[in-house]
Amino acid sequence: MNELKIEKLDHQGRGIAFLDGKVTFLKNALPNEIVLGKIIHSSKNYNIGEVVEYKKKSESRTKAFCPYYNLCGGCDLEHMTYEDSMRFKKEKVENILRNSKVEFPKIEIIKNESPKEYRNKLSLKVKKGTIGFYEEKSHSLIDIETCPLAKKSINDCLKKLKTLKIQNGAITVRSNWNEEVLLIIQTNDQIDFKIENFSNVKIVGVVQNGETIYGNNFFYERINGFLFKVSYDAFFQINPYVTPKLFSCVINCIKKDNVVLDLFSGVGTLSLLASKSAKKVYSIEIVQNAVLDHLENIKLNHITNCFPILGDAFKVISKIEKDYDTIVVDPTRKGLSEETCQFLLKSDVKKIVYVSCNPMTLVRDLKVLVTAYKIEKFYLLDMFSFTHHVECVCVLERR
Repeated sequence: MNELKIEKLDHQGRGIAFLDGKVTFLKNALPNEIVLGKIIHSSKNYNIGEVVEYKKKSESRTKAFCPYYNLCGGCDLEHMTYEDSMRFKKEKVENILRNSKVEFPKIEIIKNESPKEYRNKLSLKVKKGTIGFYEEKSHSLIDIETCPLAKKSINDCLKKLKTLKIQNGAITVRSNWNEEVLLIIQTNDQIDFKIENFSNVKIVGVVQNGETIYGNNFFYERINGFLFKVSYDAFFQINPYVTPKLFSCVINCIKKDNVVLDLFSGVGTLSLLASKSAKKVYSIEIVQNAVLDHLENIKLNHITNCFPILGDAFKVISKIEKDYDTIVVDPTRKGLSEETCQFLLKSDVKKIVYVSCNPMTLVRDLKVLVTAYKIEKFYLLDMFSFTHHVECVCVLERR
């Protein structure tokens, strides 16, 4: 056991202390706290420890509101106030930008008006009948009966999942603005789904191993006055309170005479919203169900200037007239490929709007793009409250 003083936080929100000069990371620790810590992993360059006792607690420490907080690996900032968590996120992004020597304007912070009960999707594992989340960096499963960050409709559904009698597999629960629930199940077990077992839950569909066994394999989501069809395997933002604000950040960058190219467009959320401001919008997506949803969403919202294309962006890009002047990208956590960055540099478009859920890969890509573009606006959105994750929107204009 070692007495350690927490000096600062790392990018994951872990406390940083030094033991015999070696960096030591401790979860659930705040700056200026003094703790008794146990080393649970040691390598050449760093230690990972866990707090056994708090000898001196920070005045800003709060009690976690989730009963599984010290067990589940999902959340990591519940021991902070919401305001402190936002300061941490802002400083984290600023530090990543400064360390990479990327010039940036003042970061605009967009908070979550509902930092609890906001998630519209939960992905759970099932092992030997236990349904829940893994412990952090472990395959030990924590039996979960409720998640304070999930919408009420999802928590109501969680209480009923064991009636399915699944022994091993995975369950994803998705919910929309109307509190309708879609269940996506991966298992080789014979499940026992009975709609009467899900009283008080508006189940609109159950999909097992890609096959619809009840209702539909999609639901509708409503954002910013638009209606979106979302298939069970299509991406949609997980926070219905912050997503409209993200969309507004993007839309405010689009002018009436702009022709927009939306890469990795999913079910067409950004494309459709951009179409209300832009002259024309082209979009490219590789997931077939997402493109089919996009086509349906064009009809649902009576859009006439949006043109989705199915395929790998760099194999179908030549099919698009080269009259676009604005490009929107919203990649996965991996960020943009080197090929995509080079395409953006050579495209000579006036404006790039980069939506990112990973500031590390965002800044990696910005280091390439700022050779030809200047960052005009930078938004930090609290899409993932009480976790160390952040959503960013970066607006770049040609130099």
